[in-house]
Amino acid sequence: MTRNFFSKRRSALVVTLIVLLAANFYMTNHYTIVAPGVTLNLKEIVRVENGIDDEKGAFFLTTVSTRPLNIPLLFYAALHPHVSVEKKESLIPPDMDMKKYREYMRQWMEESQKIAEVVALKRAGYKPLIMGKGARVVEVMEDSPARGIIMPDDIITKVDGIKVNLAEEVVNIVTRRRIGETVDIEIERNGKRIPLTVATVESKTQKGKPIIGVLITTLDWKPVLPIKIDINTGDIGGPSAGVMFTLEILNQLTPGDLTKGRKIAGTGTISLDEQVGEIGGVAQKVAAAYRDGAEIFFVPEKNAQDAFKAARNLDIKIVPVKTLEDVLDYLEKL
Repeated sequence: MTRNFFSKRRSALVVTLIVLLAANFYMTNHYTIVAPGVTLNLKEIVRVENGIDDEKGAFFLTTVSTRPLNIPLLFYAALHPHVSVEKKESLIPPDMDMKKYREYMRQWMEESQKIAEVVALKRAGYKPLIMGKGARVVEVMEDSPARGIIMPDDIITKVDGIKVNLAEEVVNIVTRRRIGETVDIEIERNGKRIPLTVATVESKTQKGKPIIGVLITTLDWKPVLPIKIDINTGDIGGPSAGVMFTLEILNQLTPGDLTKGRKIAGTGTISLDEQVGEIGGVAQKVAAAYRDGAEIFFVPEKNAQDAFKAARNLDIKIVPVKTLEDVLDYLEKL
């Protein structure tokens, strides 16, 4: 009787372990935990030739941290209000491996830095140039309406009849459309210009944002800047720090202190026409900014609802903005 009892307990334990291991394996391969990441004081990673960086305040870059989900992290996410669990496919295209995705995000980070440099230099009275030969298609997403129409290595040269030199210009034109509307695109493939029509769909990671489901980078990026600017972000990728790069560069280029001695964080892409674009992971970025002492957080207007929700019961001021002008107006009134 006793031997039979212990035998059944061992069998139950083995079955339980197998179930837990199988569940853990499934979670790790299909889900990602998204948590508050690091914040970086931008005066420590941005260097502008002959720039001034001795201000008492500071601008901060904010990030999110992502890791494959497992059972311990599932409990952690359940207990932490600013940690979420997301399907991997909502963060990384299912047909793109992590190495390729990181390289893609590195290229977007580099492009966002150059755009920020150009915007800040123009604001400071300089006349920088920024050139490119169109947007090269890196990958077509698995469920994209462009799949089978647009191919990797195609070069997008026109969108809705407008000549585009940069990947950022393609994104700006497409996002002016409504979800479900079609976009006229001209691509260059094997030396031939081909007109195409592609429908927009809603982004899985940014609710309400129309996309055509292709990953792109600028072909032959050639910025010509009158002043040397160095930005070292290490392994951080993506375009979402564009507006904060712009503010730090502008602060070093111009007399006075835009921060007025405050610790100011934020997020949002920046375009050449100074529009502040929406991003992902805003709740985690707000939490990271508050954790590291930021008093003010700039957020793209389209992400404002999520930012206010994340900041509930936190002593941090959320400031929704649409343009760089909105940001500078707020700073002027501090």
